[in-house]
Amino acid sequence: MNAKGDANRSVRMTKRRLCDALIALLAQKPVREITVRELTALAKVSRGTFYFHYTDIYDLLAQIEKEQFEGLDSLMGVLLPGLDSDVPPEALRTLFHYLNDNKALCTALMSPNGDPVFVHRIREMLERRCIGHFAEPGCETPRQLYLTSFAVNGCVGSIEAWLLNGRKESPDRMAAMLWDAVRAIRMAASTRGQETK
Repeated sequence: MNAKGDANRSVRMTKRRLCDALIALLAQKPVREITVRELTALAKVSRGTFYFHYTDIYDLLAQIEKEQFEGLDSLMGVLLPGLDSDVPPEALRTLFHYLNDNKALCTALMSPNGDPVFVHRIREMLERRCIGHFAEPGCETPRQLYLTSFAVNGCVGSIEAWLLNGRKESPDRMAAMLWDAVRAIRMAASTRGQETK
């Protein structure tokens, strides 16, 4: 391998060690209590190296979150392609497998010590994916807004509970349960809408 390739691999390994150290520390305390000194000591990286790549702990956290969010967003595609199917969409199954494969990081980011902004961005992403299934384009009613909010917050709450309680259900089982719940909300919305006509 050439020197440039070695350097890139070295940079990736350094950033990975810093990321792993931050995840480990977030399991113990909030980000505001984490110092660069303890982070670099745990990662076995010099402070100068840390500051070469990041301005501070929050910059490292923001870059980790950005990478995770972009990964999640691209994996999901269209989360709810059609609510008439009994089978959870592949995107929902993929989401839970992704969360499971990246359990330490996702658990840290969604834990009480994590960043509420990251969780908020996950909610917004899910809302973008769901809105078309609870509201007809251009004529969103308050009721549809509340149903979408209920579905999205229920999904995020379920994800948080699953991650923070040791992922006792399989990713496929979680996808199936959430899919059933979202479909039930949509069915209730349709039924209620017909009753009020």
